[in-house]
Amino acid sequence: MNETAETPAVTSYIGSALGIAKTLDTYGLDGAATLSEVGVDVNSAPHFDARVPGDLMHEALLRHLPGDIDAEFGLRFAKFINPINYHAFGVMLTSSTTLRAFCQRLQRYSAFINTGDRIEFDGAGELRYRQAVPAEFMGESFEILLQESAWAATMLKMVRMVSSPEFAPQRLALACVPPTGFTEKFDKYFRCHIEYEADATILYFPEEDLDDVLPGGNAELARHSEQLVFNYVKTFVEVELTNAARMSLFELLPRGDFALDTLAHSLELSAEDLGNQLKASGTSYQQLLGDTRRELAEEYILRADLSVNEIAYMLGFSDCSNFARSFRRWTGKSPSDFREDLRKVK
Repeated sequence: MNETAETPAVTSYIGSALGIAKTLDTYGLDGAATLSEVGVDVNSAPHFDARVPGDLMHEALLRHLPGDIDAEFGLRFAKFINPINYHAFGVMLTSSTTLRAFCQRLQRYSAFINTGDRIEFDGAGELRYRQAVPAEFMGESFEILLQESAWAATMLKMVRMVSSPEFAPQRLALACVPPTGFTEKFDKYFRCHIEYEADATILYFPEEDLDDVLPGGNAELARHSEQLVFNYVKTFVEVELTNAARMSLFELLPRGDFALDTLAHSLELSAEDLGNQLKASGTSYQQLLGDTRRELAEEYILRADLSVNEIAYMLGFSDCSNFARSFRRWTGKSPSDFREDLRKVK
């Protein structure tokens, strides 16, 4: 893919290169050498924030297609990806306390793994993935199969790590040809109905499961990891205003000064410009404030050192009853009932 002002060169996080190298090793190939041949060095203890040109990853795979790699590559790749492969990004995802939070964070920061990929979460259980494929590789249907299946298998593995090893999506659509000779292995791995040659790769999760508490979640760890991810991502791509505003509110709310003017000042905008830009993004200050309060509330409610009254104060509510009403609207439960249910899961 040629770099232009409109389409900057795609980059991938070094953790993906490490996963590819280890996966190639399982086929009797020298994965590190294969990547080195295209200019990617995975043997020199890469720094945690290292990025590599995405085109080189495709080129390394194509050197062994067809013949040396089979359709199971994506499933094998997922075995070698653990949260630490993606540093704070992996910790952020696998610390999420609900499947909804997992999907929302994945959508916000998909550029961490690959700047050309696009991930969309519709809020009702549909997690859609669109990969960035260089133009010169668009005709390589088998290579696309490897990429699509690797993404779906890796994301499902992450969900299983924080929920249950037996977790299965409602169904899966893959925007690639069927894996000839390996459909049974795909069925065994994903444990759901799979549609091949779909318009897009989509993991479908039951909507009723999105807000169930995940036993492996840790809201405080997830938020602190997200701050690291946010700070890293904004060094190489322009972050969305809603993400920047949300991160500012995380800091402003506990201080008690979270008015629109204050938020705008933290973002170096006027209140009018912020309001207009949020509206253009399909949201508003009040919506963003409510969403951020909800995230912090579900984090604070787990802390035994905080009373419900203290949480209400830290979130800027005038009194506990207003907080309790908002909390019930968000979760369907009172703060005390929600806290008790969380403790039972833990």
